[in-house]
Amino acid sequence: MLNQVRLLETEVIRLKDCDLNFVNEVIEAGGKNAQLCFSCGTCSGGCPAVYTMDYTPRQIMRMVELGIKDKIFKSNTIWVCAGCHSCTTRCPRGVEISKVMAALKSIALRNGYPPREPGGPAWYNSFMEVIRNYGRVFEPELMLKYNLKKTKNPIELAKALLKDAPMGLEMFRKGKLILLPDKIKHREHLKIIQENIRKMRAEA
Repeated sequence: MLNQVRLLETEVIRLKDCDLNFVNEVIEAGGKNAQLCFSCGTCSGGCPAVYTMDYTPRQIMRMVELGIKDKIFKSNTIWVCAGCHSCTTRCPRGVEISKVMAALKSIALRNGYPPREPGGPAWYNSFMEVIRNYGRVFEPELMLKYNLKKTKNPIELAKALLKDAPMGLEMFRKGKLILLPDKIKHREHLKIIQENIRKMRAEA
């Protein structure tokens, strides 16, 4: 039928519920070449985190093209994505799927879409704050910020920190964890870039 399209074998999406301009919004937010996806499924086949996702990367890309925003922002997929770039390196069309996922996260946060699980946005915001401060990841502060954002309950916070402690100690023992942040040079340039991005979004 002309007024509907099949996304999954058991699910019919009506075109009246689609925003066909959404793919352009994703591209403008950094989702490079999002419109080139032809749903081959290579991204889903190589994704190490796909088993935890309610929609596969291929399905998310299809929903981006069709403008099915409601389902995208109610799913956990964009927050589960680890940004490992396996999908991007294997895509035969050169679609930078990891950047599409990052763009979807930005759109979700900017528009206040409520996440199904608070952990995803908490991790994303904590990561970006640490990058703004140092220009690179500083794991101890990242984990502290993440747990503080995820729960305001002091007992739950203590439990989360104690749960992470053994892994942190093992990383430190193997020389994979530093106790003081390693800052990049000219961090003021990074702040200027981020401020320019904020201005561009406000003008859009």
